[in-house]
Amino acid sequence: MKKSILFLAALVFAFQSMYAGTGADGTPVRKDGKEWLFKPLAATDVSLEVERIGGEVMVHLYSQNMRNVDVIYVERSSDPTSGFTRCQSVKVADFLIKSKNYIEVSDANPASANLDSYYRIRTIGTKGETKTYAPVDLAPLYQVDPLEVVEK
Repeated sequence: MKKSILFLAALVFAFQSMYAGTGADGTPVRKDGKEWLFKPLAATDVSLEVERIGGEVMVHLYSQNMRNVDVIYVERSSDPTSGFTRCQSVKVADFLIKSKNYIEVSDANPASANLDSYYRIRTIGTKGETKTYAPVDLAPLYQVDPLEVVEK
């Protein structure tokens, strides 16, 4: 009986180790505990997620292998088709000490929280190849009027 309990505990530990950092469906989990909306298909692709936290805009970057990327330029625009300007340059080697597949940076000067913003990334690989990704929409925050109390 004791051997079967130890075997079961070892089996559970093995499964936890194998799936550490993934959600219930195998989706990778960011360090803030949220699951990624999508996972890159190729090791050289980089996923981008953008979210507002307090007054900051946080940029989350994920790749199956960041070692293939030298620099990631994060660009912002108010138009999804043009007008992108660089808001952050990420030298990937500076982040590889912490994680080989996840980088989190913030936009130091985000656009107004009441306007649509679009973010995209441009990567430069270790062999000099450049790839520009499709933009991601960051929806504006809207003012919500307080509910009026109606007395009877």
